[in-house]
Amino acid sequence: MIQLELNPYLPIVADTLFDIAGCLNLVTNCLVVYLILFQSSVMKEFRYYLLYIQLTNATTDFWLAFLAKPVHIYPVIGGYSLGILYSWFGISCHVQATVQVFSMALQKCAIFCAFLKKHQSIVAINDTWVLSKFAYWGSIIFVHGVALVIAILYYNGNLTKEQQLEYIRQVRNIQ
Repeated sequence: MIQLELNPYLPIVADTLFDIAGCLNLVTNCLVVYLILFQSSVMKEFRYYLLYIQLTNATTDFWLAFLAKPVHIYPVIGGYSLGILYSWFGISCHVQATVQVFSMALQKCAIFCAFLKKHQSIVAINDTWVLSKFAYWGSIIFVHGVALVIAILYYNGNLTKEQQLEYIRQVRNIQ
């Protein structure tokens, strides 16, 4: 039988580290948003793509540092939440993880949008591989749609407590 003992100081240390990282991230993200909005007028339209990237990063940082505060339990694939959403509102860890998956997917979408915009501005010089407006916006919508589908599929993968216990019994019988 597998026995897992958790260090009683783990929640205290994790909570403190999340608070420190969250405060530093908040200051850094505010500075970068300020720089993008007010100190990068030379970049014209591209700065809004950078702003999208930074806002998705700031949202994910705030989510992790204050709202969710996930604590992973290794070597088990699992964990629990120390954040406001669980302690004050009782929102399940699975719902919080679903939002986290979607937030991380949106970060990838933001990076894709910035690369696509930069690529299109470079290829316009030689007038090769320039996408039509339909293909350009279609690819952006497609990538965001994939992010949404991934989050929905993750959410629907939730197991009931009975299913979790049955899975543990099956794994024990295999070993």
